[in-house]
Amino acid sequence: MQTALLTIPAMQNQTVALAVAQALEAVTGVETVHLTLATGRARVGFDEARASAEQLRDALFAAGFTVAPPASGGCCGGCGGG
Repeated sequence: MQTALLTIPAMQNQTVALAVAQALEAVTGVETVHLTLATGRARVGFDEARASAEQLRDALFAAGFTVAPPASGGCCGGCGGG
């Protein structure tokens, strides 16, 4: 299983978080979605044979959300250290 850490600036309340979760869970291969409102982050576990981080970003974009680019030189968040 691969993990993607995505920052969604608009995710600031439960209603938006629910919509983000639904968009991510609709991607074939997504196994887990954990959201943190305080940071606007989504940690998504997915089967890399069936999905990709690009597909996750595309699903969020299709649902009307933007995903912040990863910070340069920083942690990708995949190990949980983000």
